Amino acid sequence: MENPLNKLIVPLFALFIFVTSCNQEKKNENKESAQQESVTAAWNDSGEWVQKLSLSPQQIIRNATWGQAMSSLKDTLALAESQPEKGQSYTLYFDDTDLNFSDITYIPNDQNELQEINFDIFVESSADVQPLIDHWKVYLDAKFGPSEVKGKQILWTKNKNTRIELENVSTLKDPGIKLSFKDVH
Repeated sequence: MENPLNKLIVPLFALFIFVTSCNQEKKNENKESAQQESVTAAWNDSGEWVQKLSLSPQQIIRNATWGQAMSSLKDTLALAESQPEKGQSYTLYFDDTDLNFSDITYIPNDQNELQEINFDIFVESSADVQPLIDHWKVYLDAKFGPSEVKGKQILWTKNKNTRIELENVSTLKDPGIKLSFKDVH
């Protein structure tokens, strides 16, 4: 004689697995949402220069993604005075003094797809360098995970797709920083 409970065990077990997996998906969505909120909050607090250079907390930086066709990059800045052998360079001025600006260089791979973005950021005074580094660090820590200091560089290497290097490259005449984002697929 069959026990009616045996017929219920399989459906109940299946229902239990389904509910458990739905709860796990919801937890993952909440975790991703909280992380995105944290990144957006860090970007909102990062200051005018970081915001103007990064454009938004979306994508990697400047609304670009690795492997994107170079022809699809939509940067509206003026072309930089000097251009790299490979890629395209633009200049973003923060004021009309010509002392506070950044050259932004997009570098392609052999298939003419984006693989690197470099920022050469120059500021009027050496006193402006460390606060700018601090703003970048807080924002990038929130977005890409904890950084590590190696010599004069601050590195973000935890993200599996992007390697970031930030360095104070100031000289007496030209205070500033170099910031590079590189695809590491």
